[in-house]
Amino acid sequence: MKRPLLTRLALLLLLTAPLPLRAVDPFYLDLLRDGIHAYDRGEPAAAQRSLRFACFGMLDEPKPLAACLARLALAQEKAGDLAGFRETFTRLVEIEERFQGYSQADLPPELRTALEQKLAAHIPASTLQSSPAAFKPAAAKQPPRPSTSPPASPSQPAPSSQPAKMPDGTPSQAIERRPTPPPAAAALPQPSAPLTDAEKGKLEAVRKQLAETGKAKELRQAFQWAQEVADAHPEEMAAQRLAGEAAYRVSRWSDAAIYLQRGDGLPDNEPELLFYLAVSLYESGDTPGAAAALRRALPNLQRSPYVDAYTRKILAQ
Repeated sequence: MKRPLLTRLALLLLLTAPLPLRAVDPFYLDLLRDGIHAYDRGEPAAAQRSLRFACFGMLDEPKPLAACLARLALAQEKAGDLAGFRETFTRLVEIEERFQGYSQADLPPELRTALEQKLAAHIPASTLQSSPAAFKPAAAKQPPRPSTSPPASPSQPAPSSQPAKMPDGTPSQAIERRPTPPPAAAALPQPSAPLTDAEKGKLEAVRKQLAETGKAKELRQAFQWAQEVADAHPEEMAAQRLAGEAAYRVSRWSDAAIYLQRGDGLPDNEPELLFYLAVSLYESGDTPGAAAALRRALPNLQRSPYVDAYTRKILAQ
């Protein structure tokens, strides 16, 4: 006997309907609740532990994962784990870029506002401006970043031995390579061969990328290019400072500190670069050096919540 038309249509719709997303295991939902309650009780360390495991159980669900990571970031910030806070922000950016997980997550407005305030205080404005639109409200809380013109190379560089040029290799090898710290006197090496047209093109591309505040992967590419030229031409101060700024923008603190201190160091009329150096030294564990660089930067530095937050930490105010 033939099925009625409506019955056949209903069966067809049932068979062709998309499958529902896999539900999050109740075990991880319990951990999420435990983390939320611990945070509300003022126990951020306990909240971190619960939320980190809860987020692990949501890896296949972008929206719940983003909501969990947002809470984890707040707990990390409250616990003083700024390295963890920045790492969690990077994960949020990746989820938003791939799945729009953060913008579509079920989060109370007050929690988003709280996270935006913490991002404005702890993430560079340039990084926020290069992030997806969902994070632009945090970037708007900071003043626009002034452009940085590469300073002219100082005259009469002091001679010293020239380090080996960076070997040819894959981009990953170039990024992972750690430059050798300069000697204590910070003397300039003897001039190498002039910049090639390809190297000049790389530096120009880096300047453009830093000015346009590209995405994280583009900034990592900019650092690679600047690093290649800076290591091959240690006497080129413009290349050293571009490499230092690019390293700062991708949180490569030790690399940023090395490149920004090469040669005769930074002049007082480069307050933004001096601030980048101060933050990089502080995050690398050199608080006295960070304080010295910051004091030179502050008289000419445009203030923002991010600048003020680091000023309090570095100068222990």
